[in-house]
Amino acid sequence: MPNPIRVLCVDDDPDFADLTATYLERRNGRFAVETATSPERGLDLIEERPPDCVVSDYEMPGMNGIEFLRAVREDRSDLPFILYTGKGSEEVASDAISAGVTDYLRKQSGTHQYAVLANRVSNAVDQARAERRLQEERRRFQLLFERLTQPTVEVEYEDDEPIVRRVNPAFEEVFGYEASEIVDDSLDAYIVPPGREEGASRINQRVQAGEGLESVEVVRRTTEGDREFLLQNAVYDDDSGGFAIYTDVTDREA
Repeated sequence: MPNPIRVLCVDDDPDFADLTATYLERRNGRFAVETATSPERGLDLIEERPPDCVVSDYEMPGMNGIEFLRAVREDRSDLPFILYTGKGSEEVASDAISAGVTDYLRKQSGTHQYAVLANRVSNAVDQARAERRLQEERRRFQLLFERLTQPTVEVEYEDDEPIVRRVNPAFEEVFGYEASEIVDDSLDAYIVPPGREEGASRINQRVQAGEGLESVEVVRRTTEGDREFLLQNAVYDDDSGGFAIYTDVTDREA
């Protein structure tokens, strides 16, 4: 089964919980639904076998749906949680939103409600998975950015000036500028030597036009003096900035 979705349905009415589980699994073959008749048991199951989504009633003895949601959010801030309740009011909805609910759905008569619920569950899980993939990609990119042995800087253009957003450790080491010193300032103001502003301006124009730079030879200023570099770049899709990657070739043999 491609991309199965594990759903935990929590309702103190076991018949309704089982009915919800049955209809959800009929509506979507990706679903595997487990039930719990109390929030306390639900918390145990979440700890033992974390689901992809929780569907919970509101009115339950001992701990209501909002309290259950808050308990879940203490450890699992990104777990999709749908409050599926027969008690509907602006106050309940407001409390649910404040507690971090993913979605809120009123119980209704008839089987159509399960089609709506199945769609909400599927959308919530797909979105959560996409966000986790994005976060993982960002984490991996940040790791790559930090570990690059070549000085690398990310800039965004403001009024045609390349404003530094972040630099990697290799940039700090080679150029001699601490990130805290240079971030949010113009890159050119720090590393373009006097007399080379026109060449830097042409490069900025090319980058803002979405053009790639492949091994452009430049002279750039470091805290230890001017050095020669090969400059490459990667441009944002919207041409608002990108990454500049420098390779120090000052000591290369002629």
